[in-house]
Amino acid sequence: MEDAADQCIETLLVSQSNLGLQQCLTNELGDQSYNSLITKHFSKNPKKNDFKAFHKCLSELKINTAVANSKQYNEFNSCPEGYLLKNDTCQFDKSKKKNSKQQNEKILSDEEAYGSNKFYANMWLKTMDEISSLLLESQINNKQKYLNIVSNAISIFRRMEKATPDQQRSTGKQMVEVINLLEKNFKAHKNVEKYKDVLMKISGIMTSGRPPADIFIANKVYDCKSYSKPFFTHHVTDLSKIKKILAWGSVRTGGRATDSLKSHTYMVIKKVGSEVLIHVPTDSYLIGYEASRLYEFRDTVHHTLHFQASCEIAYRFGHLDIIEPSLQENIGTLVIQEIQHKSKIVPIRPPIFIKGGTLVAITKGVPISGWWDFGLSNKNNNNQLPKRLLTYKGKIEEESFRFADCPYDYFVKDLKKAYYKKIKKKRCGPKEIKKNN
Repeated sequence: MEDAADQCIETLLVSQSNLGLQQCLTNELGDQSYNSLITKHFSKNPKKNDFKAFHKCLSELKINTAVANSKQYNEFNSCPEGYLLKNDTCQFDKSKKKNSKQQNEKILSDEEAYGSNKFYANMWLKTMDEISSLLLESQINNKQKYLNIVSNAISIFRRMEKATPDQQRSTGKQMVEVINLLEKNFKAHKNVEKYKDVLMKISGIMTSGRPPADIFIANKVYDCKSYSKPFFTHHVTDLSKIKKILAWGSVRTGGRATDSLKSHTYMVIKKVGSEVLIHVPTDSYLIGYEASRLYEFRDTVHHTLHFQASCEIAYRFGHLDIIEPSLQENIGTLVIQEIQHKSKIVPIRPPIFIKGGTLVAITKGVPISGWWDFGLSNKNNNNQLPKRLLTYKGKIEEESFRFADCPYDYFVKDLKKAYYKKIKKKRCGPKEIKKNN
C-alpha cells in the first residue's frame, strides 16, 4: 500500500499534469529543490522546508478541488461546508473544528468510558458474576430490575463489535446506575470487605492501582480543558527545603518492592525529620487516594493523592503524612490498607475541584530518608522502555512507564528552571528513552 501511494504521488508530480499544483510548487520551492522534486525524479526524503511547501501546495489543491466540485459554490463565490471565504480564497474554518471538539468533550460522560470501550467491557465481564452476587445478597428494592441490567450488559459487552453506539452508551449508563446503587448500600452488606473489593474492580481499579491504559483511574472529569505545556503556575513546595530531586525511570528498592521500576520522581527533604507543605501546581481535580502502612515502618500511615490537571494530564503526590484537614473532611473516612505496594486506589466521587496553589498535604517523607513522590502521566505519551530496562517488558511497570513524563517540564519557565537546579545532570527521565507521540 505504501509503495502504491508513493507511485501515485510520483506520477502526480513528475507528469506535471496539474498546472495549479506545479505553479504553487514553482513559487514555493527554489530552483534546485524544484528540479530535485519535479523535473528529475520524485524525492522520498525531501528537506524539511521542501516538505512544508509540498504539504501547503497539496492543501491548496484539496481546497480548490473542493470548491470547484461543491454544489454550494455558486455565482456568489460561497465556499463549501467547513470553509470560510477569506481574501478571495476558501480557507478551512478552524473555529468550527475547535467548537466541535469542545462540544464532544462536554457530552462525554461515564457511559463513554464504561460502555463504549472494549477495554472496559472486558473488565466488566470479569466482574459480572460478583456484581450479580452482591445484588442478590443486598437488601434493595427492585432487585430484579438491576439483575436484568447486568444480564443485558453481559450480552452487549460480549458482542461489542456488533452492538450499536447507542446500545453501548445506554448499557454503560445503566451500569453506572448499578454502581451508584451498590455504593449507597455497601455499608449494610454482611461482607463489607468483599463488597469494597468488588466496588474497586467495578471502578476499573486493578492490581497495582489502576487500569494500565487509564491514567485517570476510571474517574475522569470529562468537562475538562486541554493544555499544551507548560501550564503549572504554582510551586508544589518550598524548594529551599529540598536537597535534591531524583529523576523518574529509576530502579529502586523499598517497601518490600525489590528492583522496582519507578515512573515518578522523588523529592528529597534537606533536613530529615522536618516537614514540608505541598500545594497543587494548577487548578486540579482530586480523583483518588491511597492510604497504607509502610512495610518497614508499620506504625506509619502514608497517603497518595491522585489529581487530574487537564484532559490529558494526571499527577500524584506520594508518601504524605497528613492530608490538609478540610480536604480530608471533604473526602470522608479514609480506607487504611495494610500492605504497601498492593494498596488499591480509592476513587473520589464526585472528584473534588482544587484551585491552583492550594495546600493539600504536609509530609516529612519516608522516615530516615525524607523522600516523597511527585509523578505525572500524559495519556498522549507512548514511551518505549530503554535497553537497560527491557527486563520490565510485559510487566505492570511497563504500562505506567508508557505514560510517564517529567512533571517539572510542565511548569512555566522560571519555575521549571528552579526545579532543574535540584536535578543531577539536569536530566529528568531515563537515559535512552524514546517517545512516540
